[in-house]
Amino acid sequence: MKNLRKSFICLILSVVVLATPAAARAQGFSFKWWQTERFQKALGLTAEQITRIEAIFGTHEPSLRAQKGALDKLEYKLSKAIADPKSDEATVLQAAERLEGARAELSRTRTLQLFRIRRVLTDEQNVKLKDIHDRDRKAREQKNPDRRPKGDKPHDDSVCPD
Repeated sequence: MKNLRKSFICLILSVVVLATPAAARAQGFSFKWWQTERFQKALGLTAEQITRIEAIFGTHEPSLRAQKGALDKLEYKLSKAIADPKSDEATVLQAAERLEGARAELSRTRTLQLFRIRRVLTDEQNVKLKDIHDRDRKAREQKNPDRRPKGDKPHDDSVCPD
């Protein structure tokens, strides 16, 4: 019975690790949408806004990359702990807690970056950006309906489109 419980916990933790989307969408760290003509025209971005957004991005990017690297290592360690027949529950839970702490730290940094970028834009620009983001997301989902798991809520990341 004890082995069954341990196996069940390992299974659940494995599902959590594998089902969680890549932390803060690692590719999103380098997509500089504010530098594209499409967004500059649609939003009416000024040179000052572009410069300010670039500065915010530049300030946060090194931390985000380092945190993503740390998160990847912790995911690997948790996977190894789960797969190791010598691991006990405490070891697996400790690895899971470290992983979730790193994920939370990455999320906080990303949220702060998005908040600061959002404050550079006017209310009207934020609305337009959200509209563009929503249209792009719908187009991607129509093109590839299996991209988002059923029951998964759409992600509201109105400041940094994919």
